[in-house]
Amino acid sequence: MPRGYRLLVAALMVGVLGLAACGEFPFGGESEERSMASPAMAMAPEGPAAMVVQESDRMSRETATAMGMAAERAVVRVAEAPAAAAPAMGKVQVESASQESIVQASATERRVIRDATIGIVVGDIAAAVQGLQALVDGIPGAFVASADVRDDDPRSISTVTLRAPVERFDEVRGLVRAQGSEVVFEDVGGRDVTAEFTDLEARLRTAEATERQLLDILATAQTVSDTLDVQRELLEVRSRIEVLQGQLNLLANQTDLATITVRLHPAPDLRIERLSPEGYVMHGSTEMPITIANHGTVDLRDVVVRDQLAPGMVFEWASSPGVYEAATHSVVWEIDRVDANTSQDVWSRVRLEGDGSPMQVTATITAAGVVREPDEDRAEATLPFHVDLSVFKEGEASVPVGRDVTYFLSFQNHGNGDAREVRLTERLPEGMTFVRAEGGGRYDEGSRTVVWEFPRMVPDSGQGVFYEARVERSEGRFQTETAIEFAGEDRAEVDNRVVTFLTALPEDVADREVFGPGSTARDAVGLLLGVLRFLANAAIVVVIVAGPFAVVGGSIWWGIRTIRRRRG
Repeated sequence: MPRGYRLLVAALMVGVLGLAACGEFPFGGESEERSMASPAMAMAPEGPAAMVVQESDRMSRETATAMGMAAERAVVRVAEAPAAAAPAMGKVQVESASQESIVQASATERRVIRDATIGIVVGDIAAAVQGLQALVDGIPGAFVASADVRDDDPRSISTVTLRAPVERFDEVRGLVRAQGSEVVFEDVGGRDVTAEFTDLEARLRTAEATERQLLDILATAQTVSDTLDVQRELLEVRSRIEVLQGQLNLLANQTDLATITVRLHPAPDLRIERLSPEGYVMHGSTEMPITIANHGTVDLRDVVVRDQLAPGMVFEWASSPGVYEAATHSVVWEIDRVDANTSQDVWSRVRLEGDGSPMQVTATITAAGVVREPDEDRAEATLPFHVDLSVFKEGEASVPVGRDVTYFLSFQNHGNGDAREVRLTERLPEGMTFVRAEGGGRYDEGSRTVVWEFPRMVPDSGQGVFYEARVERSEGRFQTETAIEFAGEDRAEVDNRVVTFLTALPEDVADREVFGPGSTARDAVGLLLGVLRFLANAAIVVVIVAGPFAVVGGSIWWGIRTIRRRRG
């Protein structure tokens, strides 16, 4: 290109850049490019001058494109940060959007998130869930959001979440409370999110306005690089719009529909347990323990425990706060509260003064509200009594004819009840004559029996009696039989009868010890051991006493014999 042409083009470029810097040309659009090109074409001469004008036009378009992209980025930055410094046009657009948001915020109704948590006690979990479903079915716009239904276990809590129009919030709460037999707790809350809602709306409108501007810029982009830059900005703005829209939708849902969480507590399982006391005896004191338990998730209030005593029981003492009611012959405990999933013990002390019949005590428990398994609210205990009599006999195994023999009888009640009308008998055989009896015994000649009678024997008590009889027959063996009985059933009759034997010795062997039929192998072994002990003792005495004399005598004899041998 000739040097003159190059100078002309350079001069035109400098002029164009100067006008752009002064803000005379709004570079960045197709219409602006045509407005710039038209005067140049009108003023351009034919021939070489036309080439200069065309070159200037091409360079102007490239410059305008670069300036347009810069303007677009400025608009995006202004949309993202309205408070920052920006060109005049962007500032006007942001300020206009902010003023519009303020005006709309003042006219927007208040936005409040309403929620509540209600705990109720129900007798049947499945029926309660169906009742809540029917409740929301009758309210337009209400529904069951979620349900966690557990097994019918008193220790499990089921949860149902309801959503209902916020204007019917209080109405739904009342209907939920009516579904249960008892309201355990209720927590109602509210949070004003009007400012947050308004701010999200304003930020969303600003982002949408920025998106529209970017779309207009994209429509006039001339190069691939410009198009990609604008699309990247559009993606960022679109992502921000979707986030803001999601937050706004969530707030709108929370404020339009109230949330009510219903906790379904099964009716508590109130139980009473007791065990029969051990080691009790008639005429003695014993404790009567009772255990009460709340197998549930809610506390029980106004609990009353009543223990009905048997007629033969005499009240002595009760744990706090128990009191004795003489009119009903029962012990009563009034407990303000039994916490959920806990147990506690109460007890009373009574003295047993019955007639020997089993004593039965019945404890019952009640509480305010609905409880499950009413059959387990009653506990009984029976205190049986028994009698176990035994008799033991001591006496001689042999006795000379014509002499008296003495027998000692001891008897005892090993049971825990009274033995009434106790009768102890001793039957004498032929050849023995009754002499006397101690302890109230009497002799019946017709049955040849010695009889003792006692109105009552208390538990763990024993007595002893004896009698004397004379042996009249000169030889032979006598059998005596002792028995004890009472007006009732003995627990173990094996030790209620004793049979013994007596050997009658002639006068000439009266001084010798004779084993009678009643003797045992133990007696023979004892006698043999006695003989062996005597022989051993005798041997020891001989060795200790006669040993030294034998040594001395032997020494003397040996010396004399030695002397005689030497003399001979």
